Amino acid sequence: MAEACCRVYLFTYKRNNLLPRSVKSLTDQTFEDWVCEVHNDDPHDTFPQQYINSLNDPRFTVHQHAQNMGAVASFNLAFAGRSERYATMLEDDNWWEPDFLNEAINLMNGNPDIKVAWSNMRLWQEQADDSWTDTGKTTWPVKKGVTYFNWPTPKQIMGALHSNGAMIYRGSLAQNYTIPGNVLFNAVELIRERSFENPICLINKPLANFAITKATHRSNDPYPWIANQIMLVASFVSTADQKKEAFKQALGYSRQQTPSPVPNLFLANLLILKNNSLYAFFGFKDWFIILKWLLSNGSKLSKLKSYLSAQTNVYAFLLENTRNRHNGSSL
Repeated sequence: MAEACCRVYLFTYKRNNLLPRSVKSLTDQTFEDWVCEVHNDDPHDTFPQQYINSLNDPRFTVHQHAQNMGAVASFNLAFAGRSERYATMLEDDNWWEPDFLNEAINLMNGNPDIKVAWSNMRLWQEQADDSWTDTGKTTWPVKKGVTYFNWPTPKQIMGALHSNGAMIYRGSLAQNYTIPGNVLFNAVELIRERSFENPICLINKPLANFAITKATHRSNDPYPWIANQIMLVASFVSTADQKKEAFKQALGYSRQQTPSPVPNLFLANLLILKNNSLYAFFGFKDWFIILKWLLSNGSKLSKLKSYLSAQTNVYAFLLENTRNRHNGSSL
């Protein structure tokens, strides 16, 4: 039997009501040359295995985890490196449009310089009665064609461009994208994107669907998230050829955002960069926002410091990969 063109990693954990929708979106793909690894992270749940068996489709295999690995460690399995030309991820709560694989693989086949691509996504909201409502929103503006991004773009200072549930990447390079196992789940995309080869490519058409579920495994504690944004800012600035210019660029971008992330730049300098000359770039409005944040959260600085101390390996990962990506270009 010839090797498939694309390996799909489908991750599931206690969402048996949603898994069939995700699986059906895969079996409905117009591109059929794929194999799928279903990873069930609940060792005691037999439904995924039984459901996949009922499909009688040899393209599927089920990996029942012997113990709960958690989302980050599970997702890393998709980046272990396989021999298929392409690989992609599908989460149990998200689903694809029938042409997702066909259009994504055609794009990659025609653009050998593109190592990672992803599609626009429609946003769906789960209702109290378990129904789903199309919000009418997408992760990116809907338009024709594709958009190419080179490092760095403003959003990458503290965020990510791509989406886990709508990305495709080359199997031979997958192992380059493995992230530290202690990364905050909310920040998986942010951290991993620093390891991507540039340019990366967005298919502007919504070919995938993102589920805003009633329940989420994401943490409600804001301080680990703030700490990750601090690390992203600090790695962006510290690896730039012109550090002051990079800080000014980050500050200019932050001033345009709501709610304002300007305090994160102050904290990045206070806790990591420790360059007193950078404080001169903050204006009166910036200091007002920073002082307001400190009055509300200053007592939790020790919590931020503790989290950063536990994430030194993540920061090292960011430094290494951001340094590799940074080519001295301006935002």
